[in-house]
Amino acid sequence: MSVVVPVPQDRPPERQRTPVSVRRLARFLAAILVLCGVAAFPASAFFDLHSVTVVGNAAVGADEVLHRAGVGPGLSAFRVNAWEIRARLLKDPRIEDAAVTVVLPSRLQVLIRERTPVAAIAAGDGYVLLSSEGVALAVRDDPDSLPMLVVDRFDPAEATVGTALPSAGARLGARIAGTLPESMKDRVVAVRVDASGEAVLTLRDGISVRLGGLGGIADRLEMLPQALDAIAERGLRVESLDLRVPGNIVVQQVGSPASPALPGDREENPPARGIHPVMHRPSAP
Repeated sequence: MSVVVPVPQDRPPERQRTPVSVRRLARFLAAILVLCGVAAFPASAFFDLHSVTVVGNAAVGADEVLHRAGVGPGLSAFRVNAWEIRARLLKDPRIEDAAVTVVLPSRLQVLIRERTPVAAIAAGDGYVLLSSEGVALAVRDDPDSLPMLVVDRFDPAEATVGTALPSAGARLGARIAGTLPESMKDRVVAVRVDASGEAVLTLRDGISVRLGGLGGIADRLEMLPQALDAIAERGLRVESLDLRVPGNIVVQQVGSPASPALPGDREENPPARGIHPVMHRPSAP
């Protein structure tokens, strides 16, 4: 009986393997080094802000903007949170909107859009410029060609720059001045609000316009340019207009009897006079 015994073949020596634990340690150390580099990258002095500029501001000083924003040279560009800065800036009522732009590696720009003045109110020895929301924007020596706001029972001490006036009458007057039709902005010299909350416009040609209270004020202001154009076309000399009655315009001509505070038996102008039917005048006593 014969037995076949296989002859062993020559095999190349096995390659020495690195223990698994050593490989893992090397990878761990490499990852730590990468993370340290990433963490140190934003903190590098290379990205520190070298310049912070404020654009678009007039009433709010640049130093005041930067103080409220909480930014300045030396802050890392990677630490800037534009949304938080914008939210802090909008807490100032004088600022209507703001935008923050980072220009890497080391520049920051803060763009400010301030509320615009629409009226001026006397306070002390000067005038406080107001936005249409009744925010006191700045103090000036003159009203700067803006309509003057006259409010009954207004306390000038309430006109603090950077705050909204607490007076409801002042806020109503500022709102009216801010919503005037474009064609009326150069014709209105004053807005008066009496103690009952009723507003009266004074035009450059001396005509007074009774607007009434807040309700429906936008519609009444929209009627005004058309009414004045109709009056001018017909060559009428007018002392006042009363827009308080919805859909009607009461015309008080120069030398005619004064109109009552509230319309009663108003007589429509005859068509022969060429006045549009919606325009009324007080009937003769």
